Amino acid sequence: MKIKWFGTATLSFSSGDESILFDPFLPLNSKLPAPSVEELAALGDIFITHGHFDHLMHVPQVMQAGESMVYSCKTAAESLYREGVPENRVVIIKPGDKFEKGPFEITVYKGVHIRFDLPLIIKTLISRRCLSNFTALRMLLKESKLYPEGEVLVYRIVADGKTVLHMGSLNLEGSENYPVDPDLLTLPFQGRSDLNSYAPQFIERLKPKALYLHHFDDAFPPISRSVDTTSFVDKVVREYPDLPVIVPVYKEAVVV
Repeated sequence: MKIKWFGTATLSFSSGDESILFDPFLPLNSKLPAPSVEELAALGDIFITHGHFDHLMHVPQVMQAGESMVYSCKTAAESLYREGVPENRVVIIKPGDKFEKGPFEITVYKGVHIRFDLPLIIKTLISRRCLSNFTALRMLLKESKLYPEGEVLVYRIVADGKTVLHMGSLNLEGSENYPVDPDLLTLPFQGRSDLNSYAPQFIERLKPKALYLHHFDDAFPPISRSVDTTSFVDKVVREYPDLPVIVPVYKEAVVV
């Protein structure tokens, strides 16, 4: 199985000639590379981790460019219907669902969205880039209201004898029985000022064989930011010397 990062939380998983796509989003930052809508549309059916705009707002465009179905929670589906996506191309899923999609065995678990900490909120809102980009800030706040979070989903993906546990937001439900010891755990590395001390709890709980970071780019300024992953990787090397950490390069395939 191969995994490829297209920026933000947009990931594809491939087995042979078949792929599935998660949370397709086209960066709003012109300084970042962006995949084409057609490129994303060719990657197969779409799965949504939750309904925020940076995981959902470009799904209608991607669907229009291809024939993919989209799998999402009810809240995200309602946002898609509002944008004109036909109901017959949407499959509403929930925690506990298990199904096969080509070579992929997929299990859905309940997730939780990361809770932004107060220092990060204050630092973001009073930053020079927010004050000098008020028009962009107002647009993003409007989009946030149009795309409610809804239920957050975590996915277990099995193909080619490998298991990936994929998180779209950096938090887990306390009572959910997640599978441990996956071959790869994806970690969205964005949303708190204390990521280096906050993220290791998921390593302890899930005990993955490898980590794959994503969502660390500045895709929708001035709210997002480019997160330096170096100190976290150094921390993992010190505290978990047998745990590889993959910081992906845009569109570069990694074999799980």
